[in-house]
Amino acid sequence: MKLSLVVLSEGKAKGHAIAVALPQFLIGRDPQCQLRPASPMISKRHCAVLVKNGKAFIRDFGSTNGTFVNDEPVQGERQLQNDDTLKVGPLLFRVALEAPPPVNKPTPPPAKLAVASSDDDSVAAMLLALQDDAPAAAAAGPVDADGVPSGSTIHEMMSPLPQEEGKEGKADEKDAKPAAKDAKKDPPKNDTSKAAAAILERYTRRQRG
Repeated sequence: MKLSLVVLSEGKAKGHAIAVALPQFLIGRDPQCQLRPASPMISKRHCAVLVKNGKAFIRDFGSTNGTFVNDEPVQGERQLQNDDTLKVGPLLFRVALEAPPPVNKPTPPPAKLAVASSDDDSVAAMLLALQDDAPAAAAAGPVDADGVPSGSTIHEMMSPLPQEEGKEGKADEKDAKPAAKDAKKDPPKNDTSKAAAAILERYTRRQRG
């Protein structure tokens, strides 16, 4: 708030604005007063302009010639308004009061978009899903073209299939050909029981080994 007293009295000071920059602005002939007119009609401590809580007041100190606002005598203290006329003894002033500009409220910060939170939740869910799948994928390991995990001993643990017996028998027959030739020197016709028994015994030994 800006407050000043514009001189209306005739003379060299007419039109001059006296700024009131203190919360208590004293008018009188006393050396401690801020405005000291040289007129004997002004008391030593005539009156004071007060500024309190953004408002202006005038207080008379029981002066001899009195203080007037809009031609009305001031008893004690009275609030001043813009363009009021203030008379202190023979001096006449106009009150110039400027209200402070309205304070602009600070602009609130923009709210965070809900989409960002949703995206964070989606990313977190994806990471959790990857962590859940990782142990299963690690346990499975790489597989070959037949879909069998590499490094597996599944073939070593399998027992021979029935059809492999014939193949194995044929291999044994190849190994036993020299002995079979000796056995076939004088074998009875259409008697293969001994040869079959020899092949079975040989196959059984290989399985045990």
